[in-house]
Amino acid sequence: LVVDTSPHNVLGQPAARLQAARPVAWVHVPKCGSSLAIALIYLPGMCPLLPSNYVSTEPDSLAHLISNVDEWCPGSFSSEGRATFQDHSGVGQLYATSIQGHGIIMLRQPEQRIISAWYYNQHSWPYWLYKRWATDLLEFAQVLSGCAVRMLTRDGIGEKEGQFSPTPCGGPEPATAAEVVLAKQRLREGFVFVGLTEEWDMSICLLHAAFGGDCRASDFANDRPGTNSTDSFYDTSELMGFRDVPDGALYEEASEIFAEQRLRYGVSHDACQLCYQQALSGK
Repeated sequence: LVVDTSPHNVLGQPAARLQAARPVAWVHVPKCGSSLAIALIYLPGMCPLLPSNYVSTEPDSLAHLISNVDEWCPGSFSSEGRATFQDHSGVGQLYATSIQGHGIIMLRQPEQRIISAWYYNQHSWPYWLYKRWATDLLEFAQVLSGCAVRMLTRDGIGEKEGQFSPTPCGGPEPATAAEVVLAKQRLREGFVFVGLTEEWDMSICLLHAAFGGDCRASDFANDRPGTNSTDSFYDTSELMGFRDVPDGALYEEASEIFAEQRLRYGVSHDACQLCYQQALSGK
């Protein structure tokens, strides 16, 4: 008899799964979807003290949430090892104490993530070390390669855009083969939800299938678009064939987990129509 002891199969009902996942540990990889914060706070029972006049679509709503989340959502989100809710801190040694069985993450196709970060003020570029900005996109990509792997395996606080102090994402020490293996293992064994930025709508539907609650229009909003943001894929030709190999391996693992979760919770384009209709109707 083989028993599935993965964090995805702890309990059979959405409310029970969400309760088991609390306090949720959101590992926020840069440029993979800040808007997930809004979807998380509206999951059933997560933020009982959220003010009735809080409007998630207002310009400063996310900043307001970051400042008050521990007060509005008592016991719902892990505060261990982070500077603020929604920062980009690393997992490192916190894995066993606060991430395993509580982790939630969105991951993005690595070259797309890198280009998005480049256009977002060279997000996570280690200016603190080089005392200059990256000369071009290729140099930026070579240094930022392995950002997600480093975040899943290394310690460290990642505040704001991360250019002026050391961060796990910004390295710049390259991710090792051993770290890739460890990151993939942690992703599979320790995370209760793995979504894909390229599959945002389906990921939101999956989140609700796993943990309950109605879908909302704000679940599908882009809260932090960059100066060259696009709803389609960026042209990767400027990378001149460069590939982010460490994060590419992690993304492949994430894609497999995402497919498995969809199957587990019966999530498909047809099954998600109710979720999408809820969001459109404002319910």
